[in-house]
Parts: sequence; C-alpha cells; structure tokens
Amino acid sequence: MTFPPPGSGYPGPSSPYPPAPPPAPPGPGYGSPYGNDKTNGLAVAAFVTGLLGCFGVLGIILGAIALGQLGRNGGRGRGFAIAGIILSSLWIVSSITLGVIIAASDSGDDGARPSATRTKPKTVDAQKMKVGDCLNDNTTASAPSTTEPVEVDSVKIVPCTAPHDGEVMAVFRLPGATLPPEAQLRQQASNGCKLRTRARISRDPAAGGLANSYYYPTDASWRSGDRSVTCVAVAAAEGTKLTRPLQR
Repeated sequence: MTFPPPGSGYPGPSSPYPPAPPPAPPGPGYGSPYGNDKTNGLAVAAFVTGLLGCFGVLGIILGAIALGQLGRNGGRGRGFAIAGIILSSLWIVSSITLGVIIAASDSGDDGARPSATRTKPKTVDAQKMKVGDCLNDNTTASAPSTTEPVEVDSVKIVPCTAPHDGEVMAVFRLPGATLPPEAQLRQQASNGCKLRTRARISRDPAAGGLANSYYYPTDASWRSGDRSVTCVAVAAAEGTKLTRPLQR
C-alpha cells in the first residue's frame, strides 16, 4: 500500500474550535439618564429674603451659598439666587441713602433757632421775652403806650409770620435800687424804647403804621429783682395785628 502524496484530497488537520470573535466596543456607562432637576432651597430662601428686605445682608449670603451649591451639584434655582442677591443689595443701598438724607436733615437743624421761626405757640413768663420774639398776650398791654397799663404775667410766643400783637425790639435794665413813681417809670420806659427802636422801625416799609409799646416792672416784680423794660413794636391802629417780622 502507498500513501497519497502531499496535496492529495485528504484534508489536513484543523482546529477543533472556531476563532473567538473580536472584542465588542465598550458600551455606554451605567448611571441615571437624567440630570439633577431639584430646585435649590437656599436659592428660594435668598429670593424670599431679598423680597422682604428686612434681613440686611442675609439674602446676599444665602444667594452666594446657593450659587456655590448649584455649581457643584447642579439643579435649578440659579435665577432665584441671583434675584435674591440683587434685591438684598438694593434694600441695603436704599437704607443707607435714606439714613444719609435723615442725618443731613438733622444736622441742618442744629444750633439755636431765632424765636421768630417757632412753629408752635409757647407761653412764657413776661420777664423772659427776648429780642425777635413775636407775641400775643390777650390784654391791652401790647397796645400803644397811650393806653392804660395792664399787669401781665405771661405772654404767648407765636410765629412772626402769623398774626401777632407785637414783636420784641429791645430789652434794657432800669437804673437805681428804688422803684420810681409810676409816671416816672413809664416815662423812662417810653424814652428808652424810642431811643433803641426808632432806627429800625423807620427802616420798615410799614413804619407809618407802627408804634412803640413796652412792658415794665410792677411793684411786686421789682421787689423780686425785676429791672427789665421790654420794648415792643405794635400796630398803631388799635385792634390791628402784625402779620410779618419787621425789617431788620
């Protein structure tokens, strides 16, 4: 018997297993197919705080923290956080501006005000009237000096732009330690007031309608140390009131 030569019809040896298929390409990774869609609670809190405006910088702080969390973890609410920061900032700026305006207004009111600018009537002792005071005394004491004297304990200080009986023009002290007789006392008061007020009254546009009046010590007030004469410009016509401060 002979063996067939190479290349004969007998099949050669073969592998008992088919070749392994090539590795498949990597597929998508595991995980949730959806992003974080929750609204950040601090962002909402920042917005509400900014709307209320009474918590100062708290809205800014909450908004900044919320933006940081949203940047790290995702989610919704970025608009709320930014709005809260803006609203809180506006409230703070408005509060500071209002405080500056109030402070400036208060500083402009510092210092003594002349009595002519008083806005409310104020009853004072007749001996405590000052130059520039405009007054009502509800007596005839503020009428021209030709009328009979009337004892006055107190007067009401009123704005000089409102109707008033008179305006204090000068205050001076009487000399001597003994109360002069009534007629002499009145003469000294009248002469002293005319001397001290004539120039100013003559400068006023309504000088022709003005007259001098005065307050002087009574016997009782003299014994208590009162030596002052208060000179008052009044309307010359009886029953007429002044309605403005006299020209200085």
